[in-house]
Amino acid sequence: MVIAGAGPAGALLSIYLARQGHDVTVYESRQDLRRHDVDAGRSINLALATRGIIPLIDVGVIDRVDAITIPMRGRLVHALDDPEPVLQPYGRQAHEVIHSVSRSDLNAILLDAAVATGRVTIEFSREIERVNFDDSTVRFANGDAASFSTIFGADGAGSKVREAMVAEGACDAHTEWLDHSYKELTLSATETGDHRLDPNALHIWPRGEFMLIALANPEGDFTMTLFAPTTTFESLSSEGDIDAFFESEFADLAKLGSDAAQQFSDNPTGRLGTLRAEGWHLDDRAVLVGDSAHAIVPFHGQGMNAAMESVRCLDRHMTQTPSDLAEAFANYAEERKPDGDAIADMALDNYIEMRSGVVDPDYLAKRTLALELEARHPAHISPRYNMVMFSTMPYGEAQSRASEQAEIIARSIADPALDIDSLVAALPPLPPVDPLTDRQALSSS
Repeated sequence: MVIAGAGPAGALLSIYLARQGHDVTVYESRQDLRRHDVDAGRSINLALATRGIIPLIDVGVIDRVDAITIPMRGRLVHALDDPEPVLQPYGRQAHEVIHSVSRSDLNAILLDAAVATGRVTIEFSREIERVNFDDSTVRFANGDAASFSTIFGADGAGSKVREAMVAEGACDAHTEWLDHSYKELTLSATETGDHRLDPNALHIWPRGEFMLIALANPEGDFTMTLFAPTTTFESLSSEGDIDAFFESEFADLAKLGSDAAQQFSDNPTGRLGTLRAEGWHLDDRAVLVGDSAHAIVPFHGQGMNAAMESVRCLDRHMTQTPSDLAEAFANYAEERKPDGDAIADMALDNYIEMRSGVVDPDYLAKRTLALELEARHPAHISPRYNMVMFSTMPYGEAQSRASEQAEIIARSIADPALDIDSLVAALPPLPPVDPLTDRQALSSS
């Protein structure tokens, strides 16, 4: 068996396949990130939540991951007209936190665990140029070739495996580009190595049409990301324009000693898009996982979590029908495709919430009421964000439940005489949690 891509999804998948008894070869186009810096141009921070934590528990690496994460208990909102940031907790329960983690450090742990199985071989600097299903080979950029019986596409939004499946007529894919882009920036640690901001929160500077976020790193610095309309980036072409922009929108950063304006000029601008694919497998010969099947925008912090949950789902179906991979792949795709579409939609919705909703009085009133209702009826209602981030409820179900809950809450705010408790109590009970969540991994960090 061959896996294209040794990112978090591909490395995790190799561990699951090895546990099933398969010998696996993983081809990765980049150098070994355990020995080289390969993060240039990529977001270096990830938000690890329940859907990603559970597979890490499953494959036995959670203790190592726990040691490199920073828990974030809520959003710390830096409003333009408020000198003091305001914390908006994610939830009322102790485990309702998300965890800032370095992409490279997490990936390295998974690569080490994969090699430790004794069944996984990882070949780095092996860029796949073409996948040929006629003779079941992969062709590399240097002219070499290798054969496969089954190939797993964990090679991201630009997947060569998916490209070959499209050529075979097994898959149809398209990317919906957002008219917003992003830049990665850094807020350095103090001279003594301390954080300049509260490390246990996701910092947001909401500015209506754009926003800046910051996630803490264990070394004392913060990874910041500016998301804005592409036209905004294009308009900031001179040093004076950039300085004026940061001075007017993020004056508090300068007071913290940030050189974000200089970094803005030096760092590349990235694009944002949603990839949707129809047809995730080709018989028993190929199947897509992670971004190669469902790449999404980063505004719900679920890209990696969704990918790792998909890997665990694929493992479950392969384990259930080990002698019929075609059936396993088909069942996996049937289960996960609706969820991939649902989280793609919710991630886009969350961008609006983050850049403007978090300071909107109407949003705040609804959020407060949702949390109060959850405290009174914990078996029947949970805010959408919490269903997505802190449960393993299928994304599609979380989306539909959230829509129904939002309608009830909107009606109650419009009509205070409405018996909202009766309406909430009449909602179907929330599904049981995944048994592994009972271990509360990372939740008490």
